[in-house]
Formats: sequence, C-alpha cells, structure tokens
Amino acid sequence: MSSKNDTKVIIGGNVYTLSGNESEEYIQRVALYINNKLDELKASENGQFLNTRLMSILLAINIADDYFKAKEGTDKLNESFKLKDELILDKEREIIKLQETIHNLEAEKKQLIYKAEKLEEDLENYKAELDEYIETFDLENE
Repeated sequence: MSSKNDTKVIIGGNVYTLSGNESEEYIQRVALYINNKLDELKASENGQFLNTRLMSILLAINIADDYFKAKEGTDKLNESFKLKDELILDKEREIIKLQETIHNLEAEKKQLIYKAEKLEEDLENYKAELDEYIETFDLENE
C-alpha cells in the first residue's frame, strides 16, 4: 500500500493542499490541467463576465466533456484491440491447421517416396528376371 502524498498546488490563483496516492508530479499535472481549462474559460468570449459559481460549473462541464471524449476514444481503441485480438486468434488457429496439414502431407510424401522406391526396386527385379528369361529363351533357341 502506497503512502499518501500531500502536495501544495495553485489552482485559479489559490493555494490548495491535495492529498492522494499519486505522485507529486501527477498531482501537479492535474492542477495544471485544471488551470489550463480555467484559462480557456476566462479567455472565451464571455469568460470575463462569469461569476465563480458559473465558472466552476462550466469548468466541471468542460472537464466532463474531455473525460467522455477520452473515454469514447479509449472504448473505440479497446474495441479495435478486441477485434484485432480475435483476428490474431483466428490466424493462429489457421496456422495450426496449416501446420497439421503440412505435417500430414510430409508423412504422405514419405509414404509415397517409400512406395516409389519399392516400385523401382520391384521394376529392377522384374527387369532382371525378364532378362534371365530372355537369355534362357535365347540359349534354348540356339
């Protein structure tokens, strides 16, 4: 379990002490993000006329908007990863089937080579036997 960090940050010109399990750097980045959002609101067309309450509400809306857009992007990425993972799994299955086919074909090839060698051997034996018959026949006819 990590210890809590107390980090002093400036948000909207006020100093706050934030406490959390995250690093001080992370907490400072969060504060910077909020300050940048506040600056965007203040720089907007009507930003100078907003009271603190309305500024806080608009800030929350803008941050929620960023969150939901980021979440939607993350969800799309996760869906894309899921589809790619499924595609990879399908391809891995295809590879396994092809490897099995290759293995079976190699075994069949070995059997055919053995049969061909046996047939060649038989052919040579038949030729030799035929040559003996021909020679015997020629000797008898002389």
